[in-house]
Amino acid sequence: MMPEVEKGLEEAITISKKGKRELRTIYSRGRFALLEYRDPITKEKSENKFKLVLLHENGEVEELFIIPLKQSNRFLLLKEKKVKGPKVKAWNPKTGELEEVIP
Repeated sequence: MMPEVEKGLEEAITISKKGKRELRTIYSRGRFALLEYRDPITKEKSENKFKLVLLHENGEVEELFIIPLKQSNRFLLLKEKKVKGPKVKAWNPKTGELEEVIP
């Protein structure tokens, strides 16, 4: 007999691809920025990779490269060893200005 899930947690239960029941839990919250890479002269997208900069609510910064694989909708996620932080500048194509990645 399977043990009962604590009352009220049913909405947070998911089923893995292997059919195992799992409880979704919040590991961390915070703010993020998704960066893309462009040619500095033409400002056209130069590569199909992204960098995800996460600023956790405890102040920790995490940077992850998101690189597409040959299979559609499949990506490789690589953790950056040298974290530059949220104060790094990036160009905002909407405003045409340099801004801190996470203000």
